[in-house]
Amino acid sequence: MTFQGDGGPACQRAGVCGYSGTVTYGFDHADGLAAVVIRRHRAIGFGDFLFNGLTSATVQGPGGGPPCTEKLLRKIDAFEVHGNAAQVRLVFHPPFAGPAFLDSYCTGPSDLDISHAHALPDLTVPVRALARKTLLLHASSTHAFHAGPFQGTLAFSVDIRLRRSVQLLQLFRLIPIG
Repeated sequence: MTFQGDGGPACQRAGVCGYSGTVTYGFDHADGLAAVVIRRHRAIGFGDFLFNGLTSATVQGPGGGPPCTEKLLRKIDAFEVHGNAAQVRLVFHPPFAGPAFLDSYCTGPSDLDISHAHALPDLTVPVRALARKTLLLHASSTHAFHAGPFQGTLAFSVDIRLRRSVQLLQLFRLIPIG
């Protein structure tokens, strides 16, 4: 994400005019678990990734001087699954899922700001594709955003390989659902 204060009244009220910077968040080779339940033509679920990820922030304040920098290690990420019997949407970094992957002690937009600006893409998947033994999914986008006193650009990319687990399918058959 690259951003700067938008120069408007909200920027002036928040005292962030003249701030600009970048925040990056990424990880490689995560393992995890995803579950999707379809009942009465409605789909819900979740996915959790376990990894060693890194958030890095570099923010320059007004008037020069040394930039604010921070690096934070992350251990988990998640997505939600919403949809119907025909297709599901994977929703990345839902606002209440925490932790906040873009937040740092440096001045800048928060994950909640990015969520409210709808800058992250959803990944839509046909339900019939979830029946495959292995499914490769990809989402990539670059969106301009305006959130509160900030404006900028968010680049997002994710590649996910889902593998069906026979053991989990057997477990879900044993759990009665209301």
